[in-house]
This record gives sequence, structure tokens and C-alpha cells, in this order.
Amino acid sequence: MSDFLCKINMLDIDLTDQRYKISFLEEDITFLAHSIKETGLVIPPIVRPLANKFIIVSGFNRVRALIYNNRAHNNETKILVYETKPDATDCSCLIMSITALAFKRPLTHSELIISTRRLSQFLDKKQIAKKSSAIFNIELNVRFVEDLLAIGALPDPALELIHHGNLSFKSAKRIASYEKEIIKVFLNIFSKIKASNNKQLEIILHIMEITARDAIKPERFFKNQNIQDILFDENKEPGLKTKELRAWLFEQRFPTIFKTRQMTREKITSIKLGNNIKFLPPQNLESQNVSISFTAKNYSEFEASVQNLHAVIGNKELKEIFNP
Repeated sequence: MSDFLCKINMLDIDLTDQRYKISFLEEDITFLAHSIKETGLVIPPIVRPLANKFIIVSGFNRVRALIYNNRAHNNETKILVYETKPDATDCSCLIMSITALAFKRPLTHSELIISTRRLSQFLDKKQIAKKSSAIFNIELNVRFVEDLLAIGALPDPALELIHHGNLSFKSAKRIASYEKEIIKVFLNIFSKIKASNNKQLEIILHIMEITARDAIKPERFFKNQNIQDILFDENKEPGLKTKELRAWLFEQRFPTIFKTRQMTREKITSIKLGNNIKFLPPQNLESQNVSISFTAKNYSEFEASVQNLHAVIGNKELKEIFNP
């Protein structure tokens, strides 16, 4: 892996050179620093000597924790590290960085994307796929490597969103095929909301279909005041923004279905079945299935709900729901 174990001065480490960093740095390093202080450094970082300095190959968080402990407790300024061989190459050091993490735990999607993107400077997609089991501790086929490289070509904010769970792998793959300005639109949207993979894909699909139908550019559509009001309301949580955006997009994409649903909901409200009975209208215009359900803790509640249902038989609005 590396040539030898030695101690080096912390001040000789160039923290700005992060060419081998494939994971996101921990925001709060205090827990790791406390662990190292209490139990010692279990696995020393790996560094590469370069131009009278050392650059980190693996262990960015550990080095930060050691520096933190030094500043907080005024400990010795030297740290134990593995130093790579003098003839180590950028490619070999990058592979070392990836394997050091991949054989400790599975890489996240964002780490796989970063690693593959950086490896592509030295290896083509077929070589990456062939060596994947030895590098990533998992076998990757060429098609998946192509997907990783396509997503890796997205602007840097995309990786942040993937890392924090705001942008799914499938959604990132979908928008990677779009033009630069359209990509920016979706990165803007997903930076403001928190949605599942299916909901993200739904939002992407609705926006692309609406803009194609109305012959407008997605970047212009994004400036719609309704979208702006939803996304940039600092008083709303990401989950609520997601709900409101999906509802508004559905209204724009399917105005007839939306109006029909609204009218049906108004009719259901007017029937006054009571809070215990749930009345769900058809999900779309093609479906005729209506769902009516209720729960009962005892016979009295059961009887009351049945009586409420009997009471509305013959109701005009109820008939219109079943026979539109």
C-alpha cells in the first residue's frame, strides 16, 4: 500500500490540495477528535510527499481531527502517517484513496460518481469496469460506469444534492441528458425541496411535458411567480414546498382532471359523512372506482358510521359522483 510508517510535522501538510478526496468532509469533527484523543489513532492517514510538502491521499477527516486536538490541547505537532513511495503516481494514489474507503464500507452514490469521474482521467470506461471489483469492492458493468460518468459531468452542486439526499441517482441520470440551462433549473428546484425518487421524477416529467406542450423554455417556466413563491418561501419546510409544487404542477399539466377533482371534493364535503368516514374519489378520469371506508373502536362507532352512510343514500351530489 505504502512505503513506510513515519511521523511528519502537521504544518508540512497541504490541506488545500484535495485531488484525492472522494468523500464529503464531516462538518463536525469534534466527535472524531475526541475518539482519537481517548483511544488513539487506529489507522494512520496516508500522505504523499510532493514539492517539500505532503498531500493527503486518505484520511482527510482524521488529519483535521488531529489538527483540532493539537489546537485544543496543545499536543505535539507531529502525527503518525503512512508515506507513499517516492515514485507513486496520481493514478495509484487515487486508487489507494478509493480502496482505503471502499474496503472499509460501501461507497455512496456521490462517492462512486466522484471516484469514477477522477479515474476517467487515467482509465477509460472499460478499464474502470474491468478493475472495479479490486478498486470499488463491487463489480460495475460498463453501462453503469457510463451512467456514473454522465452524472459526474453535472455541475458540482449536483453532487452536493445527491450527497444530502435531495437528488436521487435516477433523477440525476435523467437531467444529465438535458441542456445546461435546463439542468440549472432542476438543481435549483431540488435544492429547495425534499422529495422521494418517484416524486422527483414526477416533477421532472411534468415540467418537461408542460413546457413542451406550451412551447416555452423550462428556464422561463421556472421564473413563474407561483413556482418562485413556493420555492423561496423561507417559512415553509422543504416537505411542504414539495407538496405544494407537485399540486400546482399537476394542475398545470392536467387542468381538466384537476378541475374535476376539485368539484368532486366539494361535493364530498357537502355530503357531510362525518369525520370518521373516508371518501376517496377516482384517481383519474378513466377510473370509476370510489373508495369509502371507516374504522370503529366499538359497536356504537360502527353503528353510527353505517347510519351516516344510510342517511346520504339518494343525495344528489353523491349520485353525481357515481354517475358524472
